[in-house]
Amino acid sequence: MPATRLRIFVSSVQKEFLQIRLDLKAFLLGDAVLRRFVSEVFLFEELPAGDRRADQVYLDEVKRCDIYLGIFGYEYGIEDQHGVSPTEREYDHATRNRKTRLVYVWGTEDKKRAPKMQKLVRKA
Repeated sequence: MPATRLRIFVSSVQKEFLQIRLDLKAFLLGDAVLRRFVSEVFLFEELPAGDRRADQVYLDEVKRCDIYLGIFGYEYGIEDQHGVSPTEREYDHATRNRKTRLVYVWGTEDKKRAPKMQKLVRKA
């Protein structure tokens, strides 16, 4: 067993990639080789309800992770009062905290991508 096993934070628009997020976690934790290197895969939707603000929870989890894994598709996600989606907040927080960032751009039809997602893809 490696000395340090990695914590992976999966970031995407949940409703766009719900099944893919679940499948990815199952693969990373279920594969005999990968399981030796991965200790945890964080999916926000698996957290029980709590008394903390959602944005604080996911930003804390980004800070705790070793790897930020972003899946950027066509949807940008629900925007907060400042016009920023959780996916973009998570990406920015991972960047500020110098996390290893792996970003996968899903789909090939850029014109179908939400304008703010197009900007996020270019930023990544």
